Amino acid sequence: LGAILRYALATLSTVISLVSLFVCAQEQPPLQNVEAYQPKGATCVIRNEQDQIILVQDYLTRKLSLPGGGIESFEALDAAAKRETQEETGIDVDVGKQLAIDNNRVVFACKPNKSVGYMNLALQNHFGAAIIPSLNAKHFGKEIRQVYLTSLTAEVLDNYRYPSDAKTLQSWIKESHPSTFHLLEDLADSADELQIKQLPIMASFQHWVSSVPIINNILFFGNSLGEGVFAVGLLVIFLLLLPLRYGLTLAFTLLATAFSVNLLKMGFSIPRPFYFLPSLQQAQASGFSFPSGHTTQAAAIIGLLLGWITKRGEQHGYIGPVTAKVGWLVLSLLTGAARVWLGVHYPTDIAAGISLGGLIALVSLTLYRRKYAKQKRFIESKRLWLLLLIIYFIAALQLLQPLYVYSWFAALGLFFSLFFNITPEKGVNISPWQQVITCLIGAGIIIGLSLFLITPASSSVLILAVKALAVFSGMLWILIAAPYLMRRFKN
Repeated sequence: LGAILRYALATLSTVISLVSLFVCAQEQPPLQNVEAYQPKGATCVIRNEQDQIILVQDYLTRKLSLPGGGIESFEALDAAAKRETQEETGIDVDVGKQLAIDNNRVVFACKPNKSVGYMNLALQNHFGAAIIPSLNAKHFGKEIRQVYLTSLTAEVLDNYRYPSDAKTLQSWIKESHPSTFHLLEDLADSADELQIKQLPIMASFQHWVSSVPIINNILFFGNSLGEGVFAVGLLVIFLLLLPLRYGLTLAFTLLATAFSVNLLKMGFSIPRPFYFLPSLQQAQASGFSFPSGHTTQAAAIIGLLLGWITKRGEQHGYIGPVTAKVGWLVLSLLTGAARVWLGVHYPTDIAAGISLGGLIALVSLTLYRRKYAKQKRFIESKRLWLLLLIIYFIAALQLLQPLYVYSWFAALGLFFSLFFNITPEKGVNISPWQQVITCLIGAGIIIGLSLFLITPASSSVLILAVKALAVFSGMLWILIAAPYLMRRFKN
């Protein structure tokens, strides 16, 4: 009997094992070759009930993209999406399901932990989009220029950084869950007393300007004195047509202005006036308010130019010191008044900008006039420019804006030029117009080549590297290569 039972149990066990193997074989899906993606970045799709989504605009390309960024070593994909979204927009999100993945990026459906506020400002932006005031975001004013809540209009898609994703954006929106948003009339609750007191003064000034039409044109001129195009154009003219010491001094002035202004902006982090009174805005502006960069730049450049033509004791000059000081103050105030009229700066920003710009002009003139060994001016000292390169390199790492990377490479080109004699040789007659045309043709070729090598969809590192090298190459061409070729050609 025992033998029979043992035989029966063994048989039953064998049958159960065979049946289990058969069932498991039926339930187990066939093995497939699944590609293991290693995305470089992680992004979030955040939308509202109307299928509007949050997009960020960066300083590097001025294009729009989903909030997100690079994945750090050993960081989970969803953790990277959450971290980058908060750093770029200031919004804390819960990361939902994965919408897409490849070796470039992984896309998640994300939902904010609380309702997100947005503003409709008085001046329509290029995309017809509402803005999300992300003033407390880590990268706002550094990497991120603006944060938008927008529909996928034709204008938005034309300015979307990654065209290959444009068609799939709609499907990602449909697959994600809507989040709660609310309209912000202003941010007056977060303003301090000094800012609130200046708002009615600005409104009254705008009303007065509108009642005197000719003032508009004068203020437009004043605003242009602080524009970057004016500063860069003036620098190029100086480098092309005047001895190098003038270009070096102006370059120092611009570098000192950019560094000091943005360091103060990041330190104080004061919102612009139109965040507290939207009706004030009459021009597009991003970043923070204090001090006024336009006013600082205008005061520094005007102070430098007037300092060069002012009589000093027995030295030659065209205007007297009193005339120079009055002219500097009037033109600086004109630029500052224009920024107040446009609603992008407080009067206190203007006062700080004029003071800072005047100080930079004085330092620049001192470096220009002071001489050291062999009667060379201190502004032409290689050691000075090496020190500036080190300081500016540290600043570029801290401020994280493409402007500072490009400025550093421009300064590097100026530093290299100090090792070459670019003064025309005696007996070699080179027309200034020939030199200008030669330099501009070469610079145009360099710009065209850089644009050919990159697209807005290229990686940020590649875009930054190519543009920085283009700036460096352009400086070397203007200061070293073009003058050398002109002399060789004339000989």
